Amino acid sequence: MKLVTLKKRRDFVLSNKYGQKTNNKNFILQEYCNPNLSDKGLMFGFTATKRIGNAVKRNRAKRRMRALISSLLKEDNILFKEKYSYVLIAKQSILKASFFEMHNQLKQCLSRL
Repeated sequence: MKLVTLKKRRDFVLSNKYGQKTNNKNFILQEYCNPNLSDKGLMFGFTATKRIGNAVKRNRAKRRMRALISSLLKEDNILFKEKYSYVLIAKQSILKASFFEMHNQLKQCLSRL
């Protein structure tokens, strides 16, 4: 399954305003059912603000989050609800976290939503 990402700022703002949120040590997860995007199915957005660090660190954080979502989609697609959009917002600790730790935390966040 190809990873379909959110591109428009409007989609990120809607997810922040109306979506359900849960967080942990390394990231914040937002889940939002957008009726306008229902034809596209499952979509993901990745955000890393300047608090994370310079451009190199922000890009690394987004790459790690994309890899995390890709691995979860390959192993178990049932964790995600169809026709929903998910936004992952990185925290500074994501740069030093192990992939296994992030994997478990994301599963816990998805079970809470």
